[in-house]
Amino acid sequence: MTASAVTPPPAPAVAPAEPRVPTATRVIGWIATNGIFVFTVVLVVGASLLVDGFASATNIGDVFHRAAPIGIVAVGMTFVVISGNYLDLSVVAQVATAAVILIGVSNGHGIGLAILAALVVAGLYALVNGVAVGYFKANAVIVTLSTTYIGLGVLRWLSGGSIFFGPPDGPIATFGDIKVGPVPISAVVLLLMAGVLGFVLSRTTFGFVIRSFGSNKEATRLAGVATGRVVLGAFLITSISAMVAGFVLAAFSNTAVSSMSQGYDFGALAAIIIGGTSVFGGRGSVLRTLLGVIFVSVLTNILVLANLSYGWQQVVIGSLIVLAVSVDALARRVSA
Repeated sequence: MTASAVTPPPAPAVAPAEPRVPTATRVIGWIATNGIFVFTVVLVVGASLLVDGFASATNIGDVFHRAAPIGIVAVGMTFVVISGNYLDLSVVAQVATAAVILIGVSNGHGIGLAILAALVVAGLYALVNGVAVGYFKANAVIVTLSTTYIGLGVLRWLSGGSIFFGPPDGPIATFGDIKVGPVPISAVVLLLMAGVLGFVLSRTTFGFVIRSFGSNKEATRLAGVATGRVVLGAFLITSISAMVAGFVLAAFSNTAVSSMSQGYDFGALAAIIIGGTSVFGGRGSVLRTLLGVIFVSVLTNILVLANLSYGWQQVVIGSLIVLAVSVDALARRVSA
């Protein structure tokens, strides 16, 4: 009787080892993902301990008060940047137009009609920018630069370049003077806008589609998404944010003029990029933008307290933008 051959059980499959990620790649990825959180904390704590006058309640309130209009623009423009359309340069015209409408129209016809008129103008800007970029596939920079020139030209023609003053006891002046404890109402508006828009971007279907579209436009289109509406929606959110920023800016001094928002496009973009939202689209958050606003505002305040000229302030902020864009580009390259 011969023993039957027994087939040995197959050896268990060994999963291939995951490729080791180089340390430099992990560091770059970590900085791109978490850097703004750490750097903001370090900057604020360091300034509080080392810079005379920074930690006073008056100075902190002033920092947030001055940061609010640009911050409100930035949290709205985050949607356009994440959607992969880079930026909306027309916010310069939109902020000034909203401020002039708020004071100019409310002086003669009441604040309700002024708010309605500003909403209509914001919708018009969003419609022109959104249709041109989202449906006609025009370049967003050229389109929004054009609507900036058109909008400012119309505003200066209609207003004559005049400065509009609200009544000293009117609702706009009263709103501008409100404080919630030591916190100016402008900072409260910024936090409310950031909270609402952060929820929209991170917790709604529209926000998911915005991020998906920024990551891969073709895949989003093939999935049946009406991409033109996505872009239009992103520009609408930016326009409404710019309108709110114009209201807050007008309430600062109870005045409005067509040149009052110069540089808001660059200021908002600086906060967005330094906050870590990718200029290539698809990655970022409203919280990151808010931290970028705080970081830039605190850094600018430190430079002012150190008696550095405005020129040096521009050099520092510009250098940070170059660094942030370079880290973002490098992080995408090493993770590809």
